[in-house]
Amino acid sequence: MKFKAGGGIKSPPEILMLTSNREIKEFRDYPQLITAYAEIKKASAAANASLGILDPSDAEAIIKACEEIIENPYRSELTTGTLHINGLAYNQAFNRLLAAKSGVLEEKINAGQGYEDVFNTAQNLVVYRAINLTRSGVDNLLQTLRNKAVEFRNEMHIARSHLQESLPVSWGAVFGAMYIRLKRSADELQRVQDLFLGVNLGLTPIDSFTHSAPGFNALAVNNLRKVTGLPLHSVPQDDDPVLGSSYVEALEGDDRFIRLSSVLRLIALNLARLGNDFYIYSSGPRCGISELSLPAIAPGSTIMPGKINPSMPELMLQVMHQTVGIDQLAAFSFVEEDIDIGSSNGWVFFQLLEILEIIGRGCNKFVEKCVSGIRVKHDESSAHLESAASLISLAAAVFGREIAEKVLAVASSQNLSVPQALLQIEEVTAEDAEALFNFDRFSNPQELTRFISTFKNRQGRA
Repeated sequence: MKFKAGGGIKSPPEILMLTSNREIKEFRDYPQLITAYAEIKKASAAANASLGILDPSDAEAIIKACEEIIENPYRSELTTGTLHINGLAYNQAFNRLLAAKSGVLEEKINAGQGYEDVFNTAQNLVVYRAINLTRSGVDNLLQTLRNKAVEFRNEMHIARSHLQESLPVSWGAVFGAMYIRLKRSADELQRVQDLFLGVNLGLTPIDSFTHSAPGFNALAVNNLRKVTGLPLHSVPQDDDPVLGSSYVEALEGDDRFIRLSSVLRLIALNLARLGNDFYIYSSGPRCGISELSLPAIAPGSTIMPGKINPSMPELMLQVMHQTVGIDQLAAFSFVEEDIDIGSSNGWVFFQLLEILEIIGRGCNKFVEKCVSGIRVKHDESSAHLESAASLISLAAAVFGREIAEKVLAVASSQNLSVPQALLQIEEVTAEDAEALFNFDRFSNPQELTRFISTFKNRQGRA
């Protein structure tokens, strides 16, 4: 055997396949893919037995071997761990494994199946299940944001636009807005997930199903539905010249991965937005905004004792960086596919599995280490609220621009708050000023609108 300059890789004789992408030497196993292949082979064996293509004893032996693998997919015989997988080689290796375990010929095990439709179907099973875990993490974060919105519904602070002071808003509304944005993305992920329930098992790339027996596709998919417990369905088949092309479109590498990566990108951007907002709101502790307190999970400096970094918000930014990069990869892979086969799907498939995992786990860690422990710093929020120069807009809405400009001039020259300056120009009583700057009304926009209208009428300024 000849070796390249990089040397060889030793492997025990029971290993049926090795893959390498040269730079990365540490292989990672994907037991969920092994499970999916075993489920597909089990469903296919039962379908071929029903069609008389397999003897019942052969089908039983294959099914038994598949069940052993499903029960313990963490095996040494089949290893996948590169960023790209050769679907043909993997299907052949899996058939060899089943042949060794069942005593049935490989061609019988693979009857009615092409590596493209088997790999595509396996990808769909794995991705669908991975999305379930991702959604669990996102839902955990959503529920926590919702809880915080309720917890902080009566806590007021000064809003900011362009990082400049704006009008009061409740912290409950801030967290509620975070919830709404992320919820839209989560709902879209659920819709995209349903795309992966359509499988093309038994719909081979050669002509119109010349490789698989009539009825194999329907039987195999029905069996696979029972084996997996998932509401799977075959891609549409129709005599219509357009609708009847679905099996070709499925083999070409349809856009399901693009749609998935786009939704994951949107979720990751929302996570990064959360991270950025928490990053800024907690800045300080004395020279920043410092209106939110984040849980301290690690020291932030070797030279500044007591410094705490916003580590979990930073993690969300890192999740976004990686997700956006993979989304670009998916886009370029899609347009550079071969004409009639999605040869780059394997690369994108494994990358999206990683993104699904880091988003799901990242959301759970974000909840555990950060969001669930966020608290409002009342003193800082109140101080900023009462001293905000932007409150002049409230005076302008009630007393008009001329008086508001006088108030602003007094506030600036005497270093007073807007409510204090309003009293200085003697245009309003202390009772009216106190009523006007009751910030709790800002938690209810309708009540605030009614109050301002009533106040202006009483002042004769309507």
